[in-house]
Amino acid sequence: MAQLVLTGQIHGQTTTQCNFTIAVNGGDQVGPDSVVLDQSIFNIPDTDASIDIQAAALDQTKYGTPTAHLDIDSSGTVQATFPPDGNWPPPAVTSSDSGQTIQLTVHFSPLRDVTEQARVSLAQTGSDYPGSPPAPPPGDMSFRTPGVALPPGAYSPPPGVTDSTFIASPSISGGAIQVETRSVTPGGEAVVLRLPGVDAPQLVAVYWPSGVSRDPGGPPAPFLVYFHPGMAQNSPAFYNEPRDRHDPTTGSTYPFGWDYQFFGLLNYLQYIGDPFLTNPFAKGLPLQIDGAARNVVLVLPLMRVAGNPCDEISSFADATVLQEYLPEIQALMFRRSGNFQFGPIGRLGMASFSSGHAALTCFLGNTANQAHPLYLDTLQEVYLFDPHADLVSETLAPLTQVTAWAGRGTSGTKTARLYTQNDPAQLSPLLTQLGVTAPGPAPFDAATPDDRNSLTSLPLAAWNTLATQQGSAVPYANTGQVHQVLPALMLTDALRRSRF
Repeated sequence: MAQLVLTGQIHGQTTTQCNFTIAVNGGDQVGPDSVVLDQSIFNIPDTDASIDIQAAALDQTKYGTPTAHLDIDSSGTVQATFPPDGNWPPPAVTSSDSGQTIQLTVHFSPLRDVTEQARVSLAQTGSDYPGSPPAPPPGDMSFRTPGVALPPGAYSPPPGVTDSTFIASPSISGGAIQVETRSVTPGGEAVVLRLPGVDAPQLVAVYWPSGVSRDPGGPPAPFLVYFHPGMAQNSPAFYNEPRDRHDPTTGSTYPFGWDYQFFGLLNYLQYIGDPFLTNPFAKGLPLQIDGAARNVVLVLPLMRVAGNPCDEISSFADATVLQEYLPEIQALMFRRSGNFQFGPIGRLGMASFSSGHAALTCFLGNTANQAHPLYLDTLQEVYLFDPHADLVSETLAPLTQVTAWAGRGTSGTKTARLYTQNDPAQLSPLLTQLGVTAPGPAPFDAATPDDRNSLTSLPLAAWNTLATQQGSAVPYANTGQVHQVLPALMLTDALRRSRF
């Protein structure tokens, strides 16, 4: 007889928090013949065996029951078949006088790949899709999906752009904003992952650039967590108009409702038209990452409508949760490339746009986080993209938290960047603490001598002048239009100047 030895790992450590069963040649599922420490040992036929394996985690909500299948032919050759989740490395097979020993390990993951479900949730189907706009003609959805086919044919890789506007380097020269025309084709992998048992975010989109190694022995991956604006401002209570968040396929609203999927995820993962000339509402974050030639993994949590901003992002406002889930994202993406190592992530950055600053403030302002190593040392870069288009007081709130974070832990290597159309003079006291002095007049880029901290002042008039020069269909005649174009272009500048 041969032996099948099964073990489980959680967070890279061998665990007993699971129960293994197998079915041989179509029989009933049975438990192990013996258990030695963390190993479940089964006696199995040497040849001509078909074996179905179930690994039931004790925490079913979080880890589920991964499965695997083994075929042992008449010569004793072992052929393994695994689901596409990547949780099983190839079996290790050894032979001795007493017969074969087949060792197999399962890596329990709290993440589920739901990329395809996210893709089909963007289908324009169903009698109630996706709700009627408040103005006639009824059912005209063109205002929601300009120039993009839905659902997308594939989620990954994100579509490239040809002759599209990108921010130049430097972004300000001769008292004017500088742009350039470039073609960029993302070469990485984009996935949507579900976090079972978590209130919010239940989904995160991940973009893993091809330049970030997934090979065994490679370095820890750098990460950028990006907080998009809160979803509550798109709810009926805010607009006093019908906004349907119903997904006709599943009957759910969050997280697979059409509005959540389009406005919360897809709109940030691609450009839909030129981000300056035609449509600054789509942010093209993977394109900006690749355009900056910086290798950093994007994590985009999907917020949910809630009365309190911290409830929109509840779990990701907790450093302990991030300390768990960011390495799990890294491990999952490693396993998809055949690398089964588990360990800490590399350099961490956070970015926020508009009311997304409230989610960032929930993290930075959480007193429990402020003694956590992830806050003190792992988090090394923070970018604020126009926290509020019109109110300096709203910009002061996240800047206050960023200034406090910058002075704690490994403060000598931290980077903070603010991109705003607000009057920088009113931000001077906090900017001084970051070592930045606003020179005026705007537009300008002011930075510390080592360029670790910076303020880029990008007022309405400068964008309006650039739009006239470039022949933009968007005139940048109001602060709302400028509010949208800042994150659509300036992440490239932040990353180009980063330590990633």
